[in-house]
Amino acid sequence: MRFLRNFGKAVFWQGLGRLVQVVGLAYALRCLGPEKIGLSGTVIVAATYGQLALDFGLDLVSVRHVASGTARLDAVLPAMFSLRFLVGMLAGGLWLLLVTLLPMDSTTRQVWMMGAAYLWVLTLSCSWYYQATERMHQFSLIQNSTSIAVSICYLVFFRPGQAAGSDLLVMLILTALVTGAVWWHVQREQRIRLFRFESLALARSLLREGRPMWCFNLCYTALSSMGLPLCYALLSDRDGGHYRAAGAFAAALQMFLVYLSLMLYPRVVAWRTSAPEQFRTRIHLVVAGVLAVGLAVFAGLWFTRMPIMRLLGGRDFLAAAPLLPVLVAGKFVAIASGVVIWALLAGKRDWAAARCCAPVVIGGFALNWWLIPLYGVRAAAWLNCGMELALLVFCLAAFVRSERHRTVEQ
Repeated sequence: MRFLRNFGKAVFWQGLGRLVQVVGLAYALRCLGPEKIGLSGTVIVAATYGQLALDFGLDLVSVRHVASGTARLDAVLPAMFSLRFLVGMLAGGLWLLLVTLLPMDSTTRQVWMMGAAYLWVLTLSCSWYYQATERMHQFSLIQNSTSIAVSICYLVFFRPGQAAGSDLLVMLILTALVTGAVWWHVQREQRIRLFRFESLALARSLLREGRPMWCFNLCYTALSSMGLPLCYALLSDRDGGHYRAAGAFAAALQMFLVYLSLMLYPRVVAWRTSAPEQFRTRIHLVVAGVLAVGLAVFAGLWFTRMPIMRLLGGRDFLAAAPLLPVLVAGKFVAIASGVVIWALLAGKRDWAAARCCAPVVIGGFALNWWLIPLYGVRAAAWLNCGMELALLVFCLAAFVRSERHRTVEQ
């Protein structure tokens, strides 16, 4: 009951936040246009991937230690915060140096320079703290308050012909303010000093343990986000803007399932321990349920894609309409893969997920590089869904093998 109650709270706040976000995003699309949206979208994707690269797999490791009682929260908190504060500053400085040295026009350079600060703010994410303390519904409220504030700023301050990078600037300022306020609250709540050099010794041990999930995070983020930068590089700013528009609306719909996945992880661990004979069946049922809902949503969006995109983005973004149902379907497949990955991690098969993802990324990148110039943004969308499906198949195969070995050993 507690799980369902917390999930209900998360869904409520996600629903409210996503509704306002969709309205604000639709207005921002009209004010900026496909070319400007493509530029800032590429910078945002690069910063998001940079955050995952700097995550080092520490989120899952920290949650696992705190939840299992093998490490104290008041020890893990300063270790995580201190490491990420320093790493984020270093990465932001290198980003700025690279942007300064590369040839680009002044407007593009300014947008990319904002990306350095955005990367540092993203690096200081506090989601793991709320997951470890089983308060993801509170993090959902925080995240959606930020999304609502961003959307309100779009609606209040944006006008047609808005300058490139305006959307990123709003996201940067508000995310920084919220992140700072949250960490100030955590420091007062836990009554500890967050930044401590001596805590870096614990951070080093967490780094060693987090290597498998770090590799998986890098591979999966490349898999899920390669479409936008490749459309931007191989086609045009306008095509990149169309892909980003459809992808942003798909991501808004996905967030309900993301919280289900995050909240399921402790349950999956418990299922493996308390009911091992039913473990595989339960995982298969959850995966089948997610895929069935995804198929139904895909069908509904396929028949309504044009009026939805006309309503949300206007005529300039109608070319993105065919991408929307495909990208949404890929998000559902991604959540199904996530459940199987939680099951692998519950059995301490940390490297299995990375081994499943690596060949999909390599093959997917080659196909994207080959097919996007030939078939445009539609190829990127279908390949995104196909790569998610291939990852699910590989992970299911690894999970079945793992469970068979466990049954034989017992």
